[in-house]
Amino acid sequence: MRIIILLFFLTALSSCGSKYIQEVSAAQKTKFGFEITAPKQAIYFVTNEKIEFRNVTKNNPEKIANALYNKYGPARDDFFIGSTNAIDFKFNLENKTYYIAIDKFRKRNAMLLFDGKHKPKIEFNPKKYNQLIIKSKH
Repeated sequence: MRIIILLFFLTALSSCGSKYIQEVSAAQKTKFGFEITAPKQAIYFVTNEKIEFRNVTKNNPEKIANALYNKYGPARDDFFIGSTNAIDFKFNLENKTYYIAIDKFRKRNAMLLFDGKHKPKIEFNPKKYNQLIIKSKH
């Protein structure tokens, strides 16, 4: 029983992907990506093109991302939502800057969330995308 609980806990920790978020200097440049500065908010659906596409029919992350983009888009001046082929992102808070390299992800698809107040989040589970968007809009 303890092993099952431990495995569940480790899976939950790894699903949010904080190991892919680095705190960096504000001078750090992106290679081919975006830079978002607080108080703006952003949600980006990203793809690590280094990982081979598998034709997923159930819970297809790309279809879910497109449906959510159509539901919650378009972007506004203070809120961006979109799907991109960018390979890196830089998120600036008042006193911290975070860098995310998409090509380092172990999974092909993810959603990046930045609320303009806290460290960005990465979600790899497409079943959680809608719930996290609703939560971030409040």
